[in-house]
Amino acid sequence: MSQKRSLSFKISMTMISVVVMILLIVGLIFYFSMRNVSRTLIESNREMGRTSSLTSQSSMTELTLTRLQELADSKATIANNVFVDFEQCVLIAASAAEKIYSHPELYRDRPVPVPDASHDGELAIQVLYASDTDPDDPAIRAEMNLIGNIQDVLLAVNENSPNMASNYIATESGIMVQADYISAKKFDENGKLMPINAKSRPWYQGAAESGQLYLTPVTRDAHTPQLGIMCGVPIYRDGQLVAVSGAGMYLDQVDEIVRGIDLGYSGEACIINQNGNVILSTFNIGTMAVSVSGIDLRTSENPALAEAATKAVAGEAGIMNLAINDIDRYLAYAPMKTVGWSFLVVLSQAEVQEPTVKLQNDLDLIMDQALNGANAQNRRSATFLILLLAVAILTALAISWFLSNRISKPIRHLTDEVQRLQGDDLDFICDIHTGDETEVLATSFESLTTRMKDYISDIRTITAERERIGTELSLATRIQEGMLPSTFPPFPDRHEFDLFAVMDPAKEVGGDFYDFFLIDEDHLCLVMADVSGKGVPAALFMMASKIILANNAMMGKSPAQILASTNHSICSNNREEMFVTVWLGILELSTGKLTAANAGHEYPVLKKPDGRFELVKDKHGFVIGGLDDSEYSEYEWQLEPGSKLFIYTDGVPEAGSASTGFFGTGRMLEALNRDPDRDPRSILQGMREAVDAFVGDIPQFDDLTMLCLEYHGGKKEEP
Repeated sequence: MSQKRSLSFKISMTMISVVVMILLIVGLIFYFSMRNVSRTLIESNREMGRTSSLTSQSSMTELTLTRLQELADSKATIANNVFVDFEQCVLIAASAAEKIYSHPELYRDRPVPVPDASHDGELAIQVLYASDTDPDDPAIRAEMNLIGNIQDVLLAVNENSPNMASNYIATESGIMVQADYISAKKFDENGKLMPINAKSRPWYQGAAESGQLYLTPVTRDAHTPQLGIMCGVPIYRDGQLVAVSGAGMYLDQVDEIVRGIDLGYSGEACIINQNGNVILSTFNIGTMAVSVSGIDLRTSENPALAEAATKAVAGEAGIMNLAINDIDRYLAYAPMKTVGWSFLVVLSQAEVQEPTVKLQNDLDLIMDQALNGANAQNRRSATFLILLLAVAILTALAISWFLSNRISKPIRHLTDEVQRLQGDDLDFICDIHTGDETEVLATSFESLTTRMKDYISDIRTITAERERIGTELSLATRIQEGMLPSTFPPFPDRHEFDLFAVMDPAKEVGGDFYDFFLIDEDHLCLVMADVSGKGVPAALFMMASKIILANNAMMGKSPAQILASTNHSICSNNREEMFVTVWLGILELSTGKLTAANAGHEYPVLKKPDGRFELVKDKHGFVIGGLDDSEYSEYEWQLEPGSKLFIYTDGVPEAGSASTGFFGTGRMLEALNRDPDRDPRSILQGMREAVDAFVGDIPQFDDLTMLCLEYHGGKKEEP
């Protein structure tokens, strides 16, 4: 108000003394008022621009880096599953071969043909011999006719594994039964069948020396330019090595996963092996490209890249900012635990900051437009005043009053409104209707503040959506926990047994589950299962499998019938091709007779009274959800009072990492036998403490589920 009185006073005094001075003063006041508005507007724009840039940059960078890490984790999981499937195929063949060697009386002689070059390009089964093996030796011929019973399994596994180049069973005696597409490659240039000394191959030696599944480093195929990897699994008979089940696969599908990265225009990806070498990459040049010489990134001259590679090879997951090929980037890495490799995803910092830079440029453009408009208005007003002085001195008083109220007042009002904007208060009301550039300037500023509020609102909406997703995952965790029995002791009025069980998922929700329930007053059903995959899909599949198993069990079926019926129900509508391994047993409480069946699950552990926990290698059927017509066999144990049963998922023996080693069944049995007379709850607590002490700071990769039952004996009849 004081500014208005001062302006009126100056205009009045000037009008009394000289009309010309009035016009000049009004012109100067108008000119400097416009400059003041322009200056205030520019400073306000700059302050809002800095505030918006900081807010948006922090939020967008956090969201982008979170997505980058999630992408690395998901791609690593997808790529890792390719190798998991490959290992399962080799294990299937190994299991079938071990069964053949262990029970030869169940099989008839089945010879295997020698290679036929006319079948080149077709999937064919053939037998090859080492150079020092005599095919006509009766013992060799008898063994070949016995192991020939594996050929249908080899053909089926190869045919249903698109990445598999070949698979085979090689014996200690020099026999090799093989399924592949390159029959003609078995002959030399003279058409003579070449011998094959499998025992000298890395996959055979690695499996034989380690006594477990062995994966070779990445090599280039001998007959094609494709990269591949080989796997071997030892086969024993009565504790003696008799053969090795092996296979080779191409890395085409894994390469497609790397090249299928979808993350902006600067997104890149690669895979490094346990030696820090880049084996697959979307980089064409530079440090991250595939190198013939096999450069170890851990020894890179770039300290940040060397640190990231070291952590990745160690099986860690994380994200770093560093320079790659002279470009500042963010690098996220996640482990592929099956092969000990790591998946790397890279995105330039410029792309992450691009939305913030665009916003700042837009604000600068609007600020420049506002300044140019104010300057133009000043120039037009000055010209108008000069012409007015020359044309109509007599009307100068009226024009001066008109300009003071028509122009100065809106300008002061606009200045006050602009100065009022502070912090998060961006409510600007355009109450100026002058019909000239002042109104245009006010309208432009109002539009700017509206867009700023919308942008901040969008950021808050994104943040709220992330919180909603977190809440839903938390709810899913509680729902899954509610699906599993969690009250212990579960049957306080039953004294024939005591049991305790736990399930600790690797993510918010998991695919493992356990179950126990009374079918009737004298029969207790025990279930331990592991669904393929992790997260929400595995949790949903777990719930469906649990319900189907329980429903079939309550119908009074035997364990083998329960597994067969459940497998048929799941296979009938298993579009996602998921599967579940299951151990199921029914304990007759009055007698202690335990009838059980196993669908591809871990071996159970049994402790007899006054004895120690021992691993029981029971008969395995195929996994639930794999083949519709699978059949399952069952077996019986007699539990005496004081006997204990321990069942679990592979999260226990496979705790750890490929680089540091796994917990294993040996350590598991050692932990159980430290104090085998403890109650079931104490046994599971001791097992978890042993696992935690072994893995240390390594993140939990798989769900960890355990159940322990102690049998006290049937009810004693009242005298």
